[in-house]
Amino acid sequence: MTNIIAFAPAFNTRGRSDTTGAFQPEAKAFLKFHGVTGGLFLIDNHRTDFEMREQVRGVLTPEVFDQGGKYIAIFCHGLSRQIQFGFDTRNVDQLAEAIGRASRGWPSPVVVLYCCSTARGWRDKMGYLPEPVGGDGGFADALRDALCRAGMTTCQVDAHTTAGHTTRNPYVRRFEGKGSPVGGVGGYFLVAPGSKLWKPWVKALRDTNLRYEFPFMQVSELHERLMGA
Repeated sequence: MTNIIAFAPAFNTRGRSDTTGAFQPEAKAFLKFHGVTGGLFLIDNHRTDFEMREQVRGVLTPEVFDQGGKYIAIFCHGLSRQIQFGFDTRNVDQLAEAIGRASRGWPSPVVVLYCCSTARGWRDKMGYLPEPVGGDGGFADALRDALCRAGMTTCQVDAHTTAGHTTRNPYVRRFEGKGSPVGGVGGYFLVAPGSKLWKPWVKALRDTNLRYEFPFMQVSELHERLMGA
């Protein structure tokens, strides 16, 4: 067992090398960076949405995690209101319930959506505009709310607002439970686009292992790291 697991698709999309060229290699590199072996679960993306959801839920059992923190990284395609594995804003409670079951009462699971556009909400015009309630109504926002309703009130969900590389995309928002039993309104950029730290952030995601590390970091720690870089 471990306290870090990752999901990725089993097969490439027809005519593309998205899985073998990005999702699986990045998922393996993520786990290797954190010293985890055997934590990768491949989802049969030739199955129906219902079957994929059930496969993910079948992995998320109490036996999958050690004691201590719970980290779940999902590497797959995404849209503003859904991910490739059959979950969307209408059934996201099913995913939250499974995470809660696997977490065995741990109130602070971290879910990293290395998926395109899942942090983009209905108020976003372009997916990257820094607004006070950025991402409200999107999949990541809905997942945070569902986790809170399921009792994981200090959860964290990190996700991308735009389409881009699965781990190097710098448009990352964080959605936090902050102790609420119902969730919140949107999230915030880890590094604001166009800010002083934006260029170091983009470079670090491209050239270093920070892309696997930032979900484990507080914003203050991340910003100090970037200022040092």
